[in-house]
Amino acid sequence: MEQKKRTFNVLFLMRRNKQSEAAEASLFCRVTIQGQRYEFPLNCKIRIRSWSAPAQKSVGKTEADRDANTCIEDARLLIDETIRKLHDKGHELTLQNFKLTFRARENEYDTISRLFDYHEIIDRKNLREGSYRGYMVTRKHLLNYIRIKYHLSDYKIAAIDKPFVQEFFAYLQGYRREGTIRCGVNGALKHITRFKRVMNLAMQNEWIPRNPVCLLKAKKTKVEKGFLTEEEIRKLERLVLKPHLAIARDVFLFSVYTGLAYVDVSKVTIDNIVWGIDKSLWLQFNRQKTDNRVALPLLEPAQNLIDKYQSYHNGEKQHHLFPVPQNQVINRYLKQIAEAAGIKKKITFHQRRHSVFSFSLKFKHLQNISA
Repeated sequence: MEQKKRTFNVLFLMRRNKQSEAAEASLFCRVTIQGQRYEFPLNCKIRIRSWSAPAQKSVGKTEADRDANTCIEDARLLIDETIRKLHDKGHELTLQNFKLTFRARENEYDTISRLFDYHEIIDRKNLREGSYRGYMVTRKHLLNYIRIKYHLSDYKIAAIDKPFVQEFFAYLQGYRREGTIRCGVNGALKHITRFKRVMNLAMQNEWIPRNPVCLLKAKKTKVEKGFLTEEEIRKLERLVLKPHLAIARDVFLFSVYTGLAYVDVSKVTIDNIVWGIDKSLWLQFNRQKTDNRVALPLLEPAQNLIDKYQSYHNGEKQHHLFPVPQNQVINRYLKQIAEAAGIKKKITFHQRRHSVFSFSLKFKHLQNISA
């Protein structure tokens, strides 16, 4: 007996309550396989007068019409992906197999906003506070982008493709972006990297077949790192400043003398200061970034700064050494301090790593020990 020909069909239709005078109706999708039907709601409404059954979409021009068509396209993508998944696994295309595979894909994290929520649930415990804030900024940029580009408050991750990613990258650098703040290429790439990591979670859960963010090919621009000379450091030391600027200057100088990163300066306490076998004071702590144990000599200029804030920490072992301002605030203050010192270079807290003065001090200290 000849095998019955297999058939597959997808139909979108609206359903309205016959007893209601509402101008909207609910959208449904009907999948037919070998004469058997499977219907599911798209969880969106459509204006009745805008629906075109032959075109299988809304022909209206309102935001509600665009949202309805987006739901339809998202459903098509999910159906196509379900068929592909069955084919890749060598499963027969039957209604039962289709329903099982399709339902397995249904999840509550199917939009950009919800996927970032999922990322927070999974990875928040592994992220430092600064890294977590970075992901929140990337999420904000994405939602602003789709609001401007698509006039939507959220966007289906299954609909994200290479053009979406490329234009988002351009948006970050100023294309069709509101306001005057722009990202440089390297700053934009940081957001793209976070976006890619979040989308990798969706791919690992088989919510999307591939990660389109990986298709973006862009290279970082080379940035010349500035540094402060010994004379410029001396200028900063000699400045007479208002209290809030003086604190920012002193915290920056302590970082220069020790090489500590901002997050480590903000966390070290009196308890981290120990006597070394060379009969001098050392700083011992675990780096926030790597959790590696670090021991470094506490040079005289750094000791002087700690003594200067004696009334703040009062020698208490668990007390922080300095009243460290927020990173953005301290960088803003450093700009004012540089202007007051007549330094034309742009000074940031991170720049202390490139200061030749900090390395020369350490070198001189080690020379004295070995002498």
